[in-house]
Amino acid sequence: MEEHFDWRRDEFQQIGTDYGSVEEVAAYDGRMRAMRDIDAENRAILNCLGLKSKSAVLEIGTGTGAFARAAAKLCSHVTALDVSEVMLKYASLKARDEKLGNIDFLHAGFLSFDYPRRTFDAVVSSLALHHLPDVWKLVALEKIFETLKPGGVFYLMDVVFDWGNGRPEEYFRRVVESEPESRANIAMHIAREFSTTGWIMTGLLTRVGFVIESDVRHGEFLRTYCCRAVPASSGTITRSRKAR
Repeated sequence: MEEHFDWRRDEFQQIGTDYGSVEEVAAYDGRMRAMRDIDAENRAILNCLGLKSKSAVLEIGTGTGAFARAAAKLCSHVTALDVSEVMLKYASLKARDEKLGNIDFLHAGFLSFDYPRRTFDAVVSSLALHHLPDVWKLVALEKIFETLKPGGVFYLMDVVFDWGNGRPEEYFRRVVESEPESRANIAMHIAREFSTTGWIMTGLLTRVGFVIESDVRHGEFLRTYCCRAVPASSGTITRSRKAR
């Protein structure tokens, strides 16, 4: 039986926007696809991962399950986690419609999943790690590192702030004004959620042993990392650039 501690973070508490029904998730999925090229994003992730037919993939924070379904068409098995049961229901329905039987959808998150050691060839997380404060981000990343096979790949996309030599107030004002249609949600994110800074994220990733093979900024606040789980003696190589 799993031990329970009063100091352990409850990752099932609601952070950010909640959805109460499959219909609400479907509407959200439609809005996101109108704003972002989800299929292109998934192709970029798959290009980073270099999956093979026998690869096993873990996705943490699967949401609508778009990436899990894309990966399932290329590899042996996908394990997809989310703390929202409604999201999981929608994702599983979409997978059933596409006749994909090699995805396990589990009600779990970064901290609550029972990570098997050295099981997955790749781990993916998009726009979910910011739900955890930095100390728990580090715990989650250590778990992810341990569940990857040696040489396995971790792909992370998240909101990561970086105001360089400027002032944070001016930077955040610029961020909330950068996307007028999403201004209210972005402002709420800055005020209430746990996105960190670029130098802290780099430190967290390298602290647990990841080699950062690419670090790309997308606009003012999105960042993607492609990392590899290698022996600590191999050192850390970071190539940072801003997407055009």
